[in-house]
Amino acid sequence: MDTDHIDQVLGGLHDRRTQWARLPIRDKIHYLEEVREGVLANAQRWVDAEAEAKQFAADSTLVGAESWVGGPYAVTAWLSASIETLTALRTGADPLAHVDTHTSVDGKAVARVLPVNVYEQLLFNGVTADVWMQDGVTTANLDDHVASFYGEEDPEGAVSLVLGAGNVAAIVPLDILDRMINAGDVVVCKMNPVNDYLQPIFEDVFAPLVRHGYLAFLSGGGDVGAHLTHHDDVDNIHITGAAATHDLILYGPGEEGARRKAADDRLVDKPIHSELGGVGGTIVLPGPWSDGDFAYQAEHVATQKLHNAGHNCVASQVLVLPAAWDGSERLLAEVTRQLDEAETRPAYYPGTDERLDDVRAADPGVVELGGDSPRLLLPDVDPDSDHMAFTTEFFGPAMAATRLGGDDAATFLANAVEFCNERLFGTLSVNLIVHPQTREELGENFDHAIARLRYGGIGINAWVGAAFLLSRAAWGAYPGHTHDDVQSGIGVVHNALMFDRPEKTVVEAPFRPFPRSVATGQLALFPRPPWFLTNSTSPRTARLLTEFAADPGPGKLPGLFASALRG
Repeated sequence: MDTDHIDQVLGGLHDRRTQWARLPIRDKIHYLEEVREGVLANAQRWVDAEAEAKQFAADSTLVGAESWVGGPYAVTAWLSASIETLTALRTGADPLAHVDTHTSVDGKAVARVLPVNVYEQLLFNGVTADVWMQDGVTTANLDDHVASFYGEEDPEGAVSLVLGAGNVAAIVPLDILDRMINAGDVVVCKMNPVNDYLQPIFEDVFAPLVRHGYLAFLSGGGDVGAHLTHHDDVDNIHITGAAATHDLILYGPGEEGARRKAADDRLVDKPIHSELGGVGGTIVLPGPWSDGDFAYQAEHVATQKLHNAGHNCVASQVLVLPAAWDGSERLLAEVTRQLDEAETRPAYYPGTDERLDDVRAADPGVVELGGDSPRLLLPDVDPDSDHMAFTTEFFGPAMAATRLGGDDAATFLANAVEFCNERLFGTLSVNLIVHPQTREELGENFDHAIARLRYGGIGINAWVGAAFLLSRAAWGAYPGHTHDDVQSGIGVVHNALMFDRPEKTVVEAPFRPFPRSVATGQLALFPRPPWFLTNSTSPRTARLLTEFAADPGPGKLPGLFASALRG
C-alpha cells in the first residue's frame, strides 16, 4: 500500500472541497454533460468488459438485462434527470413543476416521479413511480424539502469516501454522483476488487472531474480501505455493500467488535451513509390467474432472483405464498422450471459456493437446480421458524418459499405484511404480485397494506429493482435505522429530484405485459421489460434506451418501440 500516494490524493481533494461546493450550478451542469458524453463514448467498452468478466456467452441476452440496463443506461438516465433538476435550480424555476403530488391513505405526501413528461408516458406506458415522504413533509411544504444543499450559503464542502460495490456496475458511478451533486462533496472512490477492472473505464467517463481534482479513484484491498476510513482528510463515508462490512468499519472485528457494537463505541467518528441490502420478499396474492399469467409471473419471479446471478441487494429471496390458494403450487412449479432452465452462467462473485453450501446445510429439503449453473430452492420453509432464509441475505442464486394462512386475500395480505415487516431481515425492498380483480376487491385494504410496509422500495407487479433504475426515485432503506442496528442502511441515493426526507418509493406496473394487457382490458402498452432474463431483444432495446435517455427525440422512438415489443 502506497500511503504517500493516498495521502497526496486526499490532500488534493481536501484543498478543492470548498471550490467544488461553491462552484456555480451552470458549471456543474457542464460537468454532468461532459460525463454523459463520456458514458456514451465508453458504453460499448464498459458493456464488453463486464460481459467478459462475467463470462457471458457471445449471444447472451444477459448483456442487455444486466450490462446495459445495470450500467450505461442507469447512469445516463440519472445524468439527464439531474441536469434537468440543476437547470431548474439555476434559473429559479420549480424543479417539481412537472411532478404531480397527492396524499397517501395514511396522510403522507406523495410525489409521482414517473411519468413526468410525454416521453416517459410513451416509453413506460402503464408504469408509475411514487416517492412517499416522511412525517412532517406535506404537499404544501414539499418545495421546502428539496435540494437543501443548494440553499446553503458559502458551504465549506467535504471529502467523501465512496466504498464501491462489486456487483452492479452502475452503483459506483451513481454513488459518486449522489455525493458530488446531491451532497456537494468531492469524492475519493475506492474500487471493490471484484470489479476494479472497470476503474480505467470510469476514469475515462469521469475524466473532466478527475482532471480538475474533484474526484479520484483508488484500488486495493482491505488495508487501503482501512487507511481511507480512518484518514483525517476523509470527512464522511458512503458504502454500498453488506451490514457486516459496515459494522467492521465502525466497530472492528471479532469479539471486541461485538462488544463495541453493543455499546455503540465507534472506531470511526464520522458520518456513514449506507445501502446494505437485506432479505427481500415477494408477496403473491391469490386471484383468477390464467395460464399466461402463471407463465409470465414465473419469469418475473425468476428474474427477481437470478438477475446478476442473485448477487443483488434487491434480489427476491423469500416467495410468500397463500396457503389457501390452489394456484400457489402451480406458480411454485413454474418458478422452479424457470430457475432450472435459465441461461447457464458461472458464479462469478467471490464466496458464492460457500454461501450456497451454508444454504444446503441449513435445510435438508433443498432442491438442486440449474445443472452446471447451480441454483437452490427451499420449497417449503416453515414461516414460524428462525430459518436462515429469513435472517441472512443469501447474495447468490438461492430462493426460499413459505406459505401463510388467510381464508381470503385481505387476511392473507395482512399476514404477509406483518410477516415481512417483523420476520425478514432488513428494510430495503419488497415485491407484491396482484391480479387486477384481486386489487379491485381489496380496495383500500391494499392501499393500507402498502402504507404499513416498512421498506424503502416497494414493487407492485414490478420487480422493485426498477426503483433502483429510475433516476428520480429515492433508493435506500426505510428510515429509522441506527448505526448499531443498521440493517439495510441509513440514507438514500439516486434521488435526482433531491428530496431531503423521502420515506419509500413505490413502483407499479401492469399485471400483464403488452399485448395481453390490452387483450384483457388493461390500457397499458408496457411490454416484457428489458431487464427480464427471458427478453430476447434486451441487448438492442437497452442500448437504444441508453441513447434515448441521453438525447430524447421522436425520431428514436420507432426503432425503440419495435425492439421492445419484440422482446
